Amino acid sequence: MEEKYLIRITDSRNWLFPTNGYNSDGSISEEQRTIVMPEGMDRRYCFTDSLMRKSEDTGRPVMLHEHHSGYETFFVESESMYFYINGKKTLVEAGKIIHMQPYEAHGFVFNGDVQFRGTFHDWNCADDSYATSALEAHYPDAKKDSKFFSLLCSNIDLHMRGYADCEEVPNEEVPNVKDPEKPMARFELDGAVMKMITARWENGGKKEIWRIEMEPGFYARWDEYPTVQDLFYVTEGKVKFKVYDTEFTAEKDCLVKIPKYAPRSFVVTERAAMYDVGGITRWYGLLQDFTALKKYDPQNAGQDAYDEMRKKFACHIKSWGRR
Repeated sequence: MEEKYLIRITDSRNWLFPTNGYNSDGSISEEQRTIVMPEGMDRRYCFTDSLMRKSEDTGRPVMLHEHHSGYETFFVESESMYFYINGKKTLVEAGKIIHMQPYEAHGFVFNGDVQFRGTFHDWNCADDSYATSALEAHYPDAKKDSKFFSLLCSNIDLHMRGYADCEEVPNEEVPNVKDPEKPMARFELDGAVMKMITARWENGGKKEIWRIEMEPGFYARWDEYPTVQDLFYVTEGKVKFKVYDTEFTAEKDCLVKIPKYAPRSFVVTERAAMYDVGGITRWYGLLQDFTALKKYDPQNAGQDAYDEMRKKFACHIKSWGRR
């Protein structure tokens, strides 16, 4: 880790417990590495980076699986794949995001080697990562053993279903596919645009994920002692952070993980985009209410009103704008 709070995803020194998945013929299907382990009662903040190898052509339909707890959000960062879910099949290309809730039977066919980055909550998917990595180091063929694979599935709440019988449809007919160019909600700030990617009601009320597209000079400053941890995923541009007295610049393929109570701020130095992966702030409620207040009662839409709304919607950012 170059700085205490900065994690470069592509730097192998930051890969926790690297492990592989395998096809039926023993070839590698997935190169997986945990980047951030889950934390807290909601198993929040977990982040993984996988290279999903091009799917083998078995000549059989796709086998689906489901989870009985937990929420998955994946950023598709390269190539394309066919995504099967809830009786539908759709082509998902790089730049899109997919989101799944419990009991949604799903499967994938990867058209190339797909960079597949995931964040999860309320799921124990990463709990076995240390153990499986250690097992592979001692017994390289363990994951190719069907008996062990069955044990692994039961431990990570992975339940096999039947073969896919899905109708091919465009992305617009699959609510699980999220397009940053067509967000669920969009709010313009001075120097930034906030886009809601997944809503709180899609995450069991626990979190929401937003994409923030920012112009140079846009800044944000937090309370003196924020009582939440933050996790940001930077996908474009450069953002200069300050945490305590440490300054560092996050850019494409970086995570920024900031512990609770740490004073923090940032300023954008090159047009940037990043995701709020922690998702604690109820941004939709805050931005919706404050925008309406500024429109219908502008004389009362000052800092005091904003501060009251911040408390209501669990927001620890006390000011933002453009320099």
